[in-house]
Amino acid sequence: LIAGGPLAGRKQVLLGATTARSLGKQVGDPFAMGGQIYRVAGIYATGESLEDGGAVISLADAQRAWDKRGQVSYFVLQLTDPRQADAVKSEIEARWPDLTAIRSGEVTQQAQLMDIYRSFGLFVGLLAALVGGLGMMNTVLMSVFERTREIGVLRALGWGRGRVIALILGEALALALAGGLLGIGLGVGLTSLTGLVPAVATLLQGKVTPVILAQALGIAALLGLIGGLYPAWRASQLEPVEAMRYEGGAGGGAGPGWAPRLPGAGAFRNLWRRPARTLVTVVGVGLGVGFIVALLGMAQGVVAAFGELAGAGEIDLMASQAGVSDLSLSEIDERVAERVRLHPAVKSVSRLLFGFPSTPETPFLILFGLDPREEYIRHYQIREGRPIQRSGEILLGRYAAETMQKSIGQKVRIGAADFTVVGIYENGMAYEDMGGMLWLRDAQDLLNKPRKLSFLGIAVQDAARADEVARMLEAAFPQILVNTAASLTERTQDMQTLYAILNALSAVTVVLGGVVMTNAMLMSVFERTQEIGVLRALGWSRGRVVRLVLGESLALSALSAVVGVGVGVGLAYLFTLTPTVGGYMLPAFPPDLFLAVLGLAVALGAVGGLYPAWRAAGLSPIEALRYE
Repeated sequence: LIAGGPLAGRKQVLLGATTARSLGKQVGDPFAMGGQIYRVAGIYATGESLEDGGAVISLADAQRAWDKRGQVSYFVLQLTDPRQADAVKSEIEARWPDLTAIRSGEVTQQAQLMDIYRSFGLFVGLLAALVGGLGMMNTVLMSVFERTREIGVLRALGWGRGRVIALILGEALALALAGGLLGIGLGVGLTSLTGLVPAVATLLQGKVTPVILAQALGIAALLGLIGGLYPAWRASQLEPVEAMRYEGGAGGGAGPGWAPRLPGAGAFRNLWRRPARTLVTVVGVGLGVGFIVALLGMAQGVVAAFGELAGAGEIDLMASQAGVSDLSLSEIDERVAERVRLHPAVKSVSRLLFGFPSTPETPFLILFGLDPREEYIRHYQIREGRPIQRSGEILLGRYAAETMQKSIGQKVRIGAADFTVVGIYENGMAYEDMGGMLWLRDAQDLLNKPRKLSFLGIAVQDAARADEVARMLEAAFPQILVNTAASLTERTQDMQTLYAILNALSAVTVVLGGVVMTNAMLMSVFERTQEIGVLRALGWSRGRVVRLVLGESLALSALSAVVGVGVGVGLAYLFTLTPTVGGYMLPAFPPDLFLAVLGLAVALGAVGGLYPAWRAAGLSPIEALRYE
């Protein structure tokens, strides 16, 4: 405690230091939470961001607030003899089969989730590093091209191949470490900025440790080695006489044979004057674009899955809890369903509850609770067995049954309860076919949500008036959000947050890809300075030169987009092969997604080509012709 005192009665709360600071609360202030008003008794600091961004109330207050009287989430045990931990753990699980005992330091479900987040972060970091490494390779490679005669002179003066390799690798390492230091500065700054956002600061706080800094510099050095290896080898292979005869210029051939037959063929043909630079740039930018395509495809898959879920079972509207940050957290009181059922514009209401319990056979199972007498159940296509008729029975989706190796008549243990498999369904929707369906009351008991629902499936009297009825129901029942199947995910906070993250990642891709593209186009302009001077001397205007360079930049970004689409589609489908959650995340690639990728490619081409085009247009014909 850094202020105030401990909890001494009902309706008192201790606030973490971050929470108190973000919300401007002091000892004695009122604090609203879960519809109740508490008095701030004290402020604490533990040094752990999740705790300092939280709050503490008494166990009795918590049980009342969340309607979990007589229940707890965990027991924390301190043993008289720590050496007996394994024996005590085994005895607890033997005497109470519905409990799982975990030793301190063992992997928990939360730890597994953190491992998933870390893996995702590592994947993003490796992708960014790969794109950066390719960009660096492009830069160093162009440096070698520009200094061909210089390298030839050094070789003629007796420099060995190893010394040339050391020279180029040293320059690549210096460039990489400079970029690493800049990246560390940006990372520390962004981490500090997140602490200024109350919603983020109360949940987590960034922490930059010496280990992280060392890892960052190590990755930067590795990038330098990888990015400089091929250019260094290429430089070491230059023959002194041939290198000293090198006259510079764009070099290369006339491009692929198909180029002259394409519209805008000149731009594509010019790109292949330096095939190595073009390929490195296309692969680097294409990987960034591909990552965005994969994420957008996964997001669209989630949208499509929820759309199918909302449009199934002969219903017109789907209602969820208003103001909830995540659809999986939606909770609607059953009394609301009964009142909605009485609305004159409503034909029928189906009550749905879903959750994510674990079983001995799978750590992740989507469980649906339905009333077999209501409309929504009709879309379940039972391929084997029969429908649910009583409590204690379960229907399994085809994929879930295969994963769990269950058949008709066998038992499935979920939590502390056993259910008999009476049927296997196959609806064609991954979310359902990899899940199971229980009687609504069984699901409420199992998920500890008495008389609570996740969604209401609403059939209206006149389907043509579905949008109008949705607005009427929202006005009459402000505690629910009513949507058509098409708009279910668009209006929810979690999908809006997801799209905001994707937009931010797209912006980062544009910036990084634009830098790589700018580098490539600048090198092209430098190499072709004399050529541009000749064109200007022959009467080409500045605008025509700008169009030439921008056209090549757009052509380069178009090639990158094609590669990116292939990479992105491949990555998205590779993710579906992961055993835990891959089957739930089937990607979708609607036409508007590819239009978005095309827009991203145009943005990359414009950002990457603008400065080189302006620089090329600003060249004086006489000075350009003199360029060596």
